[in-house]
Amino acid sequence: MQAVKKSPLLCFAVLLLVNAMWAFQFSGAKIATARLGPITVTLLPMALSTLFFAPFVLFRKRKPMPGVAPASRREIVLGFVAAGTIGVAASQLGLTWGVLRSLASNAAVLTLTIPVLTAALAAMLLGEKMSGLRWFAFLLSIAGVLIVSDVDWHSVQVFRGKYLLGNTLIMVSCFGSAFYNTYSKKLLQTFNPVEVLVYSYAVTDLVLVALMVVFEPPQWRQLAALDAGVWLSLGTIAVFSLSLSTILFFWVIERMDVTQASLSIYLLPVMGVGISALTVNEKVTGRLLAGGGLVLLGTFLVTTYEERRKTASSRLNR
Repeated sequence: MQAVKKSPLLCFAVLLLVNAMWAFQFSGAKIATARLGPITVTLLPMALSTLFFAPFVLFRKRKPMPGVAPASRREIVLGFVAAGTIGVAASQLGLTWGVLRSLASNAAVLTLTIPVLTAALAAMLLGEKMSGLRWFAFLLSIAGVLIVSDVDWHSVQVFRGKYLLGNTLIMVSCFGSAFYNTYSKKLLQTFNPVEVLVYSYAVTDLVLVALMVVFEPPQWRQLAALDAGVWLSLGTIAVFSLSLSTILFFWVIERMDVTQASLSIYLLPVMGVGISALTVNEKVTGRLLAGGGLVLLGTFLVTTYEERRKTASSRLNR
């Protein structure tokens, strides 16, 4: 890949912003699912996002990076089909359907696997490696998430038959998210971030439309009756939680390993609790501050600190 200027502290700040945008999706989707089915709630912001950003695809085409052989049309199509189905569609629908058939405590535990799955896929697909510092940062961040989430371990029933289908769907979602995070970096060798977003989301839109026709036939009167608050939530999810956040995340993974950037996903529950404290006046507790501090430290170690250490080491070896 061609050298891209690294700004570790800026990447760290961007990842904080990205996770704040992602965190809103949970509360925004909750507003919409009170009026619409889960497939429709997933499809509408995804389709809006595709429509919003499709015109920007025409502005600038990225040439393949030096040393990267131009992909054939068949490889391009298969690549975006994989990103849109195995990645986006699986991650979005798996979580929506999974939580309906499982427990929130199960989902809280299972989603901890996303950065770990991302690290494994990055090792297989991109040749990235886990260092001792990265393992330490992972442990710090997982500890922080568990403190913030305050998981009731007595209620966790990951392998119980009653919740097995739901838990399996949540794991499909976790794998889909990890796959999209990782596979997108390969696509970014040939396409710019907006192209990757629009083309992969367009595939996802087609999948969701087919599923909606089968499982949730559209009720046009119901859509027409939606109030401005619901449309505002869907539009905010489309522009910020699905679009700008993804483009910014792509910007980061062009400058550092996917494994490093994915650790920031542990900021999501911290941001989610923080947003709830601001929007619905939930209490900011010492548990939130302590857990959030550990996650921030872990993310800082594998982004800013590790990159600065690499830079210093490379200068000494010249």
